[in-house]
Amino acid sequence: MTWMKRMVIALALPLLARAAGVEADWNRVERLRPGQNIEVVDDKMRTHRGEFGAAGAEELSLQTASGPLIVKREAVMRVTLRENSKRTRNALIGAAIGGGAGLVVGALVDKRFSNEGRAGVGYAISAPLGAGLGAALGAASHGFETVYRAERTAGGRK
Repeated sequence: MTWMKRMVIALALPLLARAAGVEADWNRVERLRPGQNIEVVDDKMRTHRGEFGAAGAEELSLQTASGPLIVKREAVMRVTLRENSKRTRNALIGAAIGGGAGLVVGALVDKRFSNEGRAGVGYAISAPLGAGLGAALGAASHGFETVYRAERTAGGRK
């Protein structure tokens, strides 16, 4: 398998997992350990951060800075585990992809400069620029794992 196919597969896996409804599995919330830092977004788009308490079939509880909070399952839009940020990994992946794209652009552009005695200018500019942009985009993407996301339909929430 070529590196290009591997890259496409690596980029497509999160989309396929979401399309398969992996994030819509409430059992993933129930398997969280008490004390883990989570973020809950409710149906009014309010964000609650705190330590996970427990989750049952109908609700989840967490300890926030303002005290204990219980959120009904039907009001939960998203639960995010706020531990082990993946921003560094995302930045490195973005830098690699951006650098690779920069090399491709450099190869195309460098042909125009090589006949003017400036061979390598295309690579020297586009590869670092692509790596930097890719790293910035990778670091800007969310770095925490979404444990649960409510399913949506065309008319809104399911």
